[in-house]
Amino acid sequence: MALVFGKYFYFQGISINYKLIFVKAVSGMDEGRNFEKLGYESLQKNNIEDAKSNFLEALKHMEKAGDDTGQAYVLGNLGNIFFQSKQFDKAEDFYSRSLTFMEKLKDAKGIESSLGNLGSVYFYQGSLEKAEESYQKALTIMIETNNSLGQGIYNEYLGNTSLKKDDLEQAIDYYQKAQEFMVLAKQDERKIQQLGDRVESLKKHPTYLKKKESALLTEVESLTSTGQKTQIIAKLQDLEELYFQWNRMDDVAKTIQKTIAALEDMQDKISAGICYANLAGIYLQMASEGQTEKVDEAEVNFKKAIEVMGDSDKRRNSYLLGSLGNIYLNKNQLDLAWEYYEKSLKAMQELGDGMGEARGYANLGNVKSLQKDWDGAQEQYFKSLELMEKQENRPGTAQQCESLGDIFAKKEEFDQAEDYLMRASDLYEAMKETGSVQEVQNKLMLIFSQPKYLEGRKQQIREALNKPEAEKDSKLKLALLSDLGNVLFMANEWDEACDLAKETIAMHEKSGDKAALSAALGNLGSIFMQKQDYDGAEENYARAIELKQELKDQKGLQDIYGSYLNVLIMAGKIDKAEKLIKKSLKAHQDSNNTAGIVFEQRNLGNICLQKTDWFNAEKSYLKALEINTQSGNKPEMAEDNRNIFTLYLQKEDWVQAEKFALKSLAIAEDIKDYRNACADCRILSNIYVEKKERSKQEDYYKKALENSQTLGDPKEIVIDLRFLGKFNIGRGYKEKAGEHFRQAFALSTQLNDKKEIAEDYRNLGNLAFSNGDRKDAEDTYLKALALAREIKDYQGAGQDLTYLGNLKFKDMLFEEAENHFNEASNCFEQTKSWTSLIQFYLTVARMEIMVSRYDPADEFTAKARKIAKDLGDPPQIMAALQDIEKFKDTVDKK
Repeated sequence: MALVFGKYFYFQGISINYKLIFVKAVSGMDEGRNFEKLGYESLQKNNIEDAKSNFLEALKHMEKAGDDTGQAYVLGNLGNIFFQSKQFDKAEDFYSRSLTFMEKLKDAKGIESSLGNLGSVYFYQGSLEKAEESYQKALTIMIETNNSLGQGIYNEYLGNTSLKKDDLEQAIDYYQKAQEFMVLAKQDERKIQQLGDRVESLKKHPTYLKKKESALLTEVESLTSTGQKTQIIAKLQDLEELYFQWNRMDDVAKTIQKTIAALEDMQDKISAGICYANLAGIYLQMASEGQTEKVDEAEVNFKKAIEVMGDSDKRRNSYLLGSLGNIYLNKNQLDLAWEYYEKSLKAMQELGDGMGEARGYANLGNVKSLQKDWDGAQEQYFKSLELMEKQENRPGTAQQCESLGDIFAKKEEFDQAEDYLMRASDLYEAMKETGSVQEVQNKLMLIFSQPKYLEGRKQQIREALNKPEAEKDSKLKLALLSDLGNVLFMANEWDEACDLAKETIAMHEKSGDKAALSAALGNLGSIFMQKQDYDGAEENYARAIELKQELKDQKGLQDIYGSYLNVLIMAGKIDKAEKLIKKSLKAHQDSNNTAGIVFEQRNLGNICLQKTDWFNAEKSYLKALEINTQSGNKPEMAEDNRNIFTLYLQKEDWVQAEKFALKSLAIAEDIKDYRNACADCRILSNIYVEKKERSKQEDYYKKALENSQTLGDPKEIVIDLRFLGKFNIGRGYKEKAGEHFRQAFALSTQLNDKKEIAEDYRNLGNLAFSNGDRKDAEDTYLKALALAREIKDYQGAGQDLTYLGNLKFKDMLFEEAENHFNEASNCFEQTKSWTSLIQFYLTVARMEIMVSRYDPADEFTAKARKIAKDLGDPPQIMAALQDIEKFKDTVDKK
């Protein structure tokens, strides 16, 4: 039975299950013991009323037979029943009577249990003094029997009682003792941690802190009046720690200043210098929390610390110099940063501090990196890496490998970048630093998507395939073909990737390697999925799954199973997908496979979402969230919150969508998952569009940009720059829009990604159009169109032709406009996005009606109607067609 009290209190009430004690029965006891047995059987079936009746009947017979032992335990069980139903007065009566018998029998365990249960009753009744007395008596028994677990439990209960009495100091004392005994009893780590967290939470509670502050201030005042300087400093340091716990940084700073004054009065320069350094550290923390002006005060105090301490402590001096280097680095005063880092490095070298020297070179590398001196940065990072390896410092080695990977990526030496980032990833994974692993994997994915990298890899692999060794060694050839397939997939070259996958499959079928064959079939399924050939994808995924089941490859099965379900959903085979999910869910539940249950609950939620069964979709998503919350799996908790806000987005319940999107964002930021944080911010921006909260919309577009810049992925940064550009166009801030669009264009050009460059041309064309510069708009749209055609981006080309058509239409050049519109139509048909094509036809039809060009309007409407018929006349599309007819009638009448 669990109840919650206040904001900082969680209490687990005692529920003692009295065990049936078999004694040699005599005739007078038989009847009572039989009813007692029936009572236990009823309890096992959770039939509480029958249990109560049987125990009461047993009690009558036991009283007549003088069965004290039986009465003691039956009374205890009746107390439990009434306690669980919150009938505390009756529970108290039965527990008290049970205690009397236990004391008569001198049953120490029974006495302790009865006292504990009575304590719980008194606690819930609010009789805290009585509760404390009962728990103390029970604790005494546990101490006498040297029962560590029992002492832990009762100290916790006494802590809860003290907390309820607002005696926080006493509560902390009890919880600390409880934690110590739980450790001795080798209890669950989570329970031990929970007690520790509770203590830390209480130590930060305003009531506790206020009381301690008052006491410390009184002591400081008293010591000051009597001139006890050494004791004053000790109490000021206690006060400083208190304010730090309280997060009152201004008071921390003031207290340190008082300590410095006292130390200087005592001529203790070394200690004063240390305090100046501590004060500088506090100012830096305040700066990181938004008070940026405190950076200057930190700088002053670090310099003061160096001045006061002189050369008395070279090691501390080197740290202070390094801290000043950090300040100048953040201020972008790079020459000064280099100067102080170099001084710090020399001090470390004189001390023979290998780790300090390694960090010094890393700092110098950071300066060179910000100066975009890639060769210089590379040199410093290599020196740091060499020393980190010598010191066998895995975290430092991983960081320097990551830094070198970044530098080689900047230099477009992608093979080297890949090698160092892969090494960093392996090290982070070995250290179980999941956040760092994710960041490095993001960087690797960025490298793998670079056109230059992909071209280089294709060339390398093809050269290797042409060598005699590949023809002689079938395993080598298959490995190379597999690598080439991955590269082609990353390069979005689906046709060639498809042909290669088929060739690989044929070779695996010939060799009889079922594991490799299943992987190749899965790859082909993914290629067909990208080509929107859902039948082909389904067929290959199904074959791959069949093989993986035969091989009992559970990991591979789960990976491919999700893709298979997605294909079924995209192909409209919802019922088939649902049956598979429910079958798999039951199997996972039967085997208590938590990860599998979460996976299938999400899939079931996705199916229900497709069916617009909101209730069951939410139910499934919440079950997955509950499981991941219980295990503390933050990345998965964030995903569950995303599933839930997606549900509310579809329902257009913006308040609930906002609630869950904020939760997923908070988790993403907490675990430094910047990529998903970007996506969450964009979703929130869209939610605020619907809620008409424009200021928040802009805030989250900016926040998305901050996260994408922290992530360092130009493709993500480009997305956020475009969002801000479009937002500012809508507000009429065209200069700001232009600035964002041009920044996005510069990044896309740097990436040499033609699809992205074309998108930025479109945005710049729209900006020119809104500024009334038709010629510039047309030229820019044509540049976008040329790129889209070059890379066979039919969707993009369709957009460009639509924009050009709109431009000509506005200039009353209807024939040219219709030529563009017809070309756009052909492009959209290539994408097989029929709903979008209908929307395009209806938009053009509306434009034609606006200028009374009814025949062309009818032609476009007829095209839309034909596609709608092929799709089964979806209600939304039919409603849109009716709206067009009504609009035409309205214009006719005018």
